[in-house]
Amino acid sequence: MGFSQAQKAESRQRVLDTAARQIRENGLKALGVADCMRSAGLTHGAFYGHFSSRDELIIAALEQAMTQGRERVTSRAANAAEHSKTPFEAIVDAYLHPAHADNPGNGCALCALAGDAVHATADVKALYTTHLRRLADRLTQAAGGEDGSGSEALGLGVVAAIVGAITLARAVDDHDLALSILTAAHALVMTQEGTAHLQ
Repeated sequence: MGFSQAQKAESRQRVLDTAARQIRENGLKALGVADCMRSAGLTHGAFYGHFSSRDELIIAALEQAMTQGRERVTSRAANAAEHSKTPFEAIVDAYLHPAHADNPGNGCALCALAGDAVHATADVKALYTTHLRRLADRLTQAAGGEDGSGSEALGLGVVAAIVGAITLARAVDDHDLALSILTAAHALVMTQEGTAHLQ
């Protein structure tokens, strides 16, 4: 019994990881149950042992993708000193790195799904909003120095700049322009570090 439950939990996790990657790569509408299950190494028929509907899978996969992004941000901030960076700089550097723009399947779901969220269900929008606010709060704390007294407006502004920059860099067909977008956004955002606690 214990092994069966553990095996089911492991299979569900594989499906969620696969679906989270697929929605970041191709968007919410493109997520197909059969393809997702096949990519996770499971049969289509096994789907209903884990989820009651495609909509339930989308919400669970979106939560998984957002949680993975939050964990990466937390890790980067925690390990910033090892790379002689402030937590704010470490987060911004990772977000605006060309590798992030080039690999949406392994990147931030806020960036990958910004366009999809506009036309999404209320549940998807609520989840997107919650995680956007969490990232803004994390950046506010990181920009405010040790006491974390940064302004909420600064955190929201930085989120808008970094998510927008990645979204635009992925949208253009000119690699040099994409790099210029990332570089310009990085320069703009880094001028804000340390100013939050002065406001």
